[in-house]
Amino acid sequence: MNLRIIYIPAVFIALLLLTAPTFSLDKGSNDISIIVLDPGHGGFDTGAKGPTGLEEKDVALKVAVRLKGLLEKRLNVTVLLTRDGDYFVPLEERTSFANRNNADLFISIHANAARKNAADGFETYFLGLEATDDDARAVAMYENSVRNIGRGDVKEGDDLSIILGDMLNTAVLNESSILAEAIQKGFERVVKIENRGVKQAPFIVLMNAMMPAVLTEIAFISNPAQEKRLKDKAFLDKMAEAIFNSIKAYKRSYETRTASVPSREDGK
Repeated sequence: MNLRIIYIPAVFIALLLLTAPTFSLDKGSNDISIIVLDPGHGGFDTGAKGPTGLEEKDVALKVAVRLKGLLEKRLNVTVLLTRDGDYFVPLEERTSFANRNNADLFISIHANAARKNAADGFETYFLGLEATDDDARAVAMYENSVRNIGRGDVKEGDDLSIILGDMLNTAVLNESSILAEAIQKGFERVVKIENRGVKQAPFIVLMNAMMPAVLTEIAFISNPAQEKRLKDKAFLDKMAEAIFNSIKAYKRSYETRTASVPSREDGK
C-alpha cells in the first residue's frame, strides 16, 4: 500500500496550535508505572522474513516477553502486551489499547529489513509528519501496509484528523524523542552493529498515542549475519536487557525532571 502523506499549510497549522488546549503528560503523578509493549506484526502478518525464513513477528514477540519479565521484576511496573501470542492486532488498536489502559510509555518492537542484505544496524523512531529520509519513509510505508485490515472502511478525512491531532501533542513528541535517544544509547552499549540513529516517520501505530511512544528496529532480519544472531537466545536476551536499561534510565530522568511539576490533584 502506498502511504498517503498530507501536506498542510503552515499558517493553518499555526492557528490550530494557538487555539488548541494545553496538553500535559501529567495524570496526577509523575511516576512511570504502566508500560505497554507492542510486539510488531502477528498472525497472518508475518512482517519481514530472513534469508532462512525467520519471521519478524516471532522475533518481536520473543524480545517483548523477555523485556516484560525484566521490567516487572526489576522496576516493579505494570507491563501490558498488545499481543501475547501469534495473532493479528490492527495498527490503530495497539495505541488505543495503551490509551485505554492509561499507559505511561508505548514501545513497538520490530526487526528491520532492506533490499540490500548487507544493510545492518539498529534505529528508533518517533512520530513525524514527514520521514527523516528515504530509508525512514520506506520503513514507515512497509509497517503501515496492513493498515486497513481489520479496520473496516476508512474515511477520506481520517488521515488529516489523526495527523493534526498528534501534531498538537507536542509534549508527547518531545518526550518520545528523548525516549528514542535513550533506547539508541542502550543498544549502542551492548551490540557492535551500526547505530543508525533516531528518526521520525508517519507510523500509524504511533498515531494518537497519549504518552511517549516509539518504534524500535532492533536489527536487520534481512541481513544473513544478523538473522543468525536474531535466532540466538543470548542475543535476544541482550537486546531485551538493552531496552530495559534504556527504559530505566528514561524513567529516572523523566521522574526527576517532572518532580517539581504540581499534579492535577495538587492544583485543586
